[in-house]
Amino acid sequence: MTFHKTLLVGLLLLPKFIFAQTESQKLALKKMIETEKAFAQTSLDKGTKNAFLEFLVKDAIVFDKGSAVNGLEYWQKLDFKNLLTWQPTFAEIAVSEELGYTLGFSQVHNLTAQGKSAADKPLSHGSFFTLWKKQTDGNWKVALDFGVNHPEISAVIPSIRESYATFKPYELKNTSVLAERMVFMNDFFYWKNAKTSFNPFEPHLSQDIKLYRNNLLPIMGREAAKNYLKKTYDKAIVYTGLKAIPSQAGDLVCVYGVISGKGKTGEYVRLWKQESKDIWKIVVEMVNVN
Repeated sequence: MTFHKTLLVGLLLLPKFIFAQTESQKLALKKMIETEKAFAQTSLDKGTKNAFLEFLVKDAIVFDKGSAVNGLEYWQKLDFKNLLTWQPTFAEIAVSEELGYTLGFSQVHNLTAQGKSAADKPLSHGSFFTLWKKQTDGNWKVALDFGVNHPEISAVIPSIRESYATFKPYELKNTSVLAERMVFMNDFFYWKNAKTSFNPFEPHLSQDIKLYRNNLLPIMGREAAKNYLKKTYDKAIVYTGLKAIPSQAGDLVCVYGVISGKGKTGEYVRLWKQESKDIWKIVVEMVNVN
């Protein structure tokens, strides 16, 4: 009797903070994934430069030599003679259904007058992170795009794994603004405290974090990510956050910034997710140090 009563109370309390994905959220994620695939197909059909010019939002962010720059301006000026192809493998969307991201593998191919042949060996391999924002007309556009190069992954590329943010603190007002401020502060102290804290990484990493570095195959899962960070953390490197992009629900926030110190430059992106009330975890971290 006591067990059932306790279980009932727990179930009554759950809906205030935890929600299963709705049919609307599923449809929104499906459309976002379809847009990602159309983006990749456009690169094949019309060329990579034309694809980016078509799918980037006006104030989209990309990265160039240690700087965050306007994506449309960057691609308009870029003389890109190769072909970029990619395959998404993971996608997640916010409760508010207007912000999401995709992850996957990419390849750069040599482009000839006849186009890329099936026998063409890629010039390089890598992984990408794309942040998507739904526009007022209901279509999805790229708000931020980032990638790193690494050795070829020999395993078969899996089908897209879908994920849904399900936490939303309904009792708070201005959730987007509060989330933006809180995560930007968390992001700053995350690396600042790593210089002195005994266990700086594990408390901030999601159980299924995905870690990306140049010239290194993706690192999946908290234990592997924690061990890697403990061994490679460089106290001379400074991470300067430039902006946080929150979902309207305040459940997903993307922070991007630049890296400096020790004669090095670079860029980084971290995707923070509110997994329970006021508990933020890093679910994606992509870093490129030159």
